Amino acid sequence: MSNLSLLQKWLKENNIDVFIVPRTDEFLSEYIASYAERLKWVSNFSGSAGYAIIMQDTAVIFVDGRYTEQVKQQVNKNDFVIEHFNNFSLWLKKNLHNKLRIGIDPFLHSKNNLTVLLRALNIKDKAIIYLKNNPIDLLWKEQPARPNSKAFIHKLSYSGKRIVSKIKEIKKILKSNDCDYYILTALDSIAWLLNLRGDDVLYFPINLAYVIITPDKKVELFIDKKKISSIRNDLAINVNFNDFEKINYFILNIPKQKTIGIDKIKTPIFFENICKRGGLKFKYINDPCLYPKAQKNKIELNGARLANLRDGISMTKFLYWLKNEMIIKDTNEIIASQKLFSFRKNNELFYSLSFDTISAIGKHAALPHYHVTKQSNQQFQNNSIYLVDSGAQYFDGTTDITRTIIIGQPTIEHKDRFTRVLKGHIALASINFKIGTKGSTLDSLARKSLQEIGCDYDHGTGHGIGSFLCVHEGPQRIAKSQKLSNNQIKENMILSNEPGFYQKNQYGIRIENLVITKKNKNNNLFFETITLAPIDTNLLEIRLLTKKELLWINKYHQRVYDKLSNHLTIVEKKWLRKVTQPIN
Repeated sequence: MSNLSLLQKWLKENNIDVFIVPRTDEFLSEYIASYAERLKWVSNFSGSAGYAIIMQDTAVIFVDGRYTEQVKQQVNKNDFVIEHFNNFSLWLKKNLHNKLRIGIDPFLHSKNNLTVLLRALNIKDKAIIYLKNNPIDLLWKEQPARPNSKAFIHKLSYSGKRIVSKIKEIKKILKSNDCDYYILTALDSIAWLLNLRGDDVLYFPINLAYVIITPDKKVELFIDKKKISSIRNDLAINVNFNDFEKINYFILNIPKQKTIGIDKIKTPIFFENICKRGGLKFKYINDPCLYPKAQKNKIELNGARLANLRDGISMTKFLYWLKNEMIIKDTNEIIASQKLFSFRKNNELFYSLSFDTISAIGKHAALPHYHVTKQSNQQFQNNSIYLVDSGAQYFDGTTDITRTIIIGQPTIEHKDRFTRVLKGHIALASINFKIGTKGSTLDSLARKSLQEIGCDYDHGTGHGIGSFLCVHEGPQRIAKSQKLSNNQIKENMILSNEPGFYQKNQYGIRIENLVITKKNKNNNLFFETITLAPIDTNLLEIRLLTKKELLWINKYHQRVYDKLSNHLTIVEKKWLRKVTQPIN
């Protein structure tokens, strides 16, 4: 019996009509530990964003534009109807009715998430059945154990700010919002606030924990105490320690006249339900760590520049190998990925990759978030596009870079689409904009040249980057949707600039650099590009470029050469000089 059939059998036996499976964990994270891969267990879909609605006899899975092709390859179409996230509310209205018994795991849904469901079905939250146990956890016989990595302190020389200063800053924000307590559940916010790191989630140096900020001097940390045994004394001046499972008891003992803050997007509905059950006062306040974490201090910004310099050296060595030393018949996607890792792993302050490298040749490059496996691993072929999206965690910064390379000779179409993607990248990299501008306002710049010929891409243009933290960080984002990018882009944030184009079953193109938001003399904002690696000019259609765009490419390549050349071998340096020559 399939996993889906097992779950549907459980629904019938327990008189539940609908069970909803979001791809997240009890912290509402984007990137999760293996024990929380419940959506993958029931559907076989392994992408980082998805949402399944399981009914007693049918099932539907929703994904965004990054995964529209991947989901078709991984999910059994006889078991699941596949839908785009954009159709979620409309689908609910058309296919579900308000008399169904809908079960959810209250740890896996936020207030905001639940509101979408309730509005679409025109029901009140009393109609929702909050399950005490997730049925997938009951049915998953070989479910991995929760991770138990040792936590460690992120040194002040990298974080740039003491824990006590961060706590004071956050309490000031809460006080201005008339809030006495705050339930903090976002793992990267907890890591940032306490300068605490760990290995509970692959590629993301975080710990599974909750924090409650109180009116007292110390904050309350809820964590497996074994994880912090070696650093307990370092934290004790700012932190009280609690068993992970005791957080609900702590909340119920908060004085009823005090106000508790909850983020309606980032906090599981479980905690709101506890407050209601205990008759406690609560109000919705955005995670107070969001902007302080996103607006990097001077040490973090300098660390990001240095991390990207080291990473750029590795990427450039890799590009040299691809263009000059690689033997095509002996190379495949896994070998190429491993080669890039070999250049990175010995870098100063290297900790790990920042995500699973996307190493994609030919038609696989048309999948924006392709994940190579032993089964999918494809041999390199001449006259093909190779897309590599990769990054690293360094103690002083997190990196993320994408380069699209032609192996052999490009077609006319390859050059046209690549150049249009680069034009979008340059438009965004060159813009000056007013303080208070939202990401959705900037997004159209990156798409303009593609849209002129009826082309586009179905993903965002830029996401925030953490500092030795998550490679996807909010609230900053550049995307079409105002819902997804309605937060202001502020000074000293780090974002990606990554427009793309994907020709189904043929090739894909993406060019990604990281940028820092800086303020100019006129009090406007602009982007400082900090990623350093050559762009493949063999894919350029020069006639499509304006003089300003050519000047940007030439200046960027001169900077790449100036910054990297002294860290390369003689032959690598000679090659870099050649590929960064000014274009007339």
